[in-house]
Amino acid sequence: MNTKAVYWPNGNPESEYRSSFTNRLHKLLSLLPSNSRVQDVVGPIQETGEKKLREIGLKARAFNALFHAWEALHLVQDNDKMLLRADVLQALKSHPEIAADLQMDHTELVHAFEEVHSFLVRLGNRLFAWTAPYFADHMTLHAQFWNASRGIVFTAGDSQAPYLLTSIESIRQLGCDLPIEVMYLGDDDLSAASRVELEDMPGVVTRDMSPMVNDDGWKLRGWAAKPFAILLSTFREVIFIDADSLFLQNPADLFLHQGYQDTGALFFKDRLFMPGSKKEWLKAILPPNISKKVKSSRLWTGESTHMQESGVVVVDKWRHFIALLLVTRMNGPDRDGSKEDGRVGVYDMVFGDKETFWLGWELVGDTDYVFHGGDAAVMGKVEVSPKLEISTDNSTANDRLEDTNSHFTICAPQILHLGEDGRPMWFNGWILPNKFSQDDHQEPANFEAFISEPRDPQNAGSWKLQKDNNMKH
Repeated sequence: MNTKAVYWPNGNPESEYRSSFTNRLHKLLSLLPSNSRVQDVVGPIQETGEKKLREIGLKARAFNALFHAWEALHLVQDNDKMLLRADVLQALKSHPEIAADLQMDHTELVHAFEEVHSFLVRLGNRLFAWTAPYFADHMTLHAQFWNASRGIVFTAGDSQAPYLLTSIESIRQLGCDLPIEVMYLGDDDLSAASRVELEDMPGVVTRDMSPMVNDDGWKLRGWAAKPFAILLSTFREVIFIDADSLFLQNPADLFLHQGYQDTGALFFKDRLFMPGSKKEWLKAILPPNISKKVKSSRLWTGESTHMQESGVVVVDKWRHFIALLLVTRMNGPDRDGSKEDGRVGVYDMVFGDKETFWLGWELVGDTDYVFHGGDAAVMGKVEVSPKLEISTDNSTANDRLEDTNSHFTICAPQILHLGEDGRPMWFNGWILPNKFSQDDHQEPANFEAFISEPRDPQNAGSWKLQKDNNMKH
């Protein structure tokens, strides 16, 4: 790399860029704690359960600040390129005035720089070791995303491949021409025959994640692969879609959502069911200064123990790199517990991967995310209960009307997400009455109507869990 070309990007005068460089170096060095504190931060995490999540959050926040300060010094935008400088020590030697500006001698400055570099590497390895040795370091991985494109990501094994053959064709018919990557975990997960079938579709590439993830001591599998697929895709901006989710509108429109454009992260809410408070649990896992978004969440208010539905996740990975890394950790080495070892895993505290996205953001102190404002609904065949007898009590006509309306129900496993205009947008749960059934002769469900859930938190119990994972509303 040409040191001079990088040292004066875009033709900036030396004095102007040197001042910026010196300020960034000063900020980076200011983040280095004392020697004893360094050992505490990079040391092993001994706790489990809630205490472990909190400790990870504290370490991740320290890493987040350090990582962004390190990148501010080393990444240089040059028109449409992002340059990675590897000549900082040479620059310090060639320009002794930098040390003078920082009121340090050259030797002292070099030692301080190398100490902060060591701290960054050790803390990164402590938190997110699974990226090595496939990626040289976290900055190299992150820098790949800066000028990358938008795209759609799926995860699939052989059992989900038939879903994708339908869902990909359907989104193409909706006018979506975004490139698609189907991420999988080795030949035993998605066979060569399935990969050929998928890649015969225009704009589709299959990619094996297994060489990219060092899962020694744990095993990447199932739901947990979602955040890894998002992170390891080649796109900067990703719409992740579950294999059993189908869109009724062009999914690319999600990139136009104002909340996404403002924050770079768009999530969807789960059904408003299973009322219960996890306020004390949130207090236990989150570092101090809990955000307003957490305090307005269902888990905090007690409306429901379920907040997020992860069938669709929209993320700008450049803006939320460390948060996404933390989500992968929650679905990776910290995922599973062990009663035998007295270890409590993330999945022992939340249901699968779905809550790990917004909680991962909050743990690292990244509050730039938004939940889509559309309602959740159930769709299928309407069931009408027998006519209610004429009431003889003192209830009002409106009371009786509301009571009568409540006897129109739909029972189905699918969750439908409405756009903020009230129109059906996408649904999760596939098109069959029971996607887990071994019956090869099942007919698609009859989606003749939908009922949106009430917005009143007092009606959080209006969903009823039935046999075969059906939800009645």
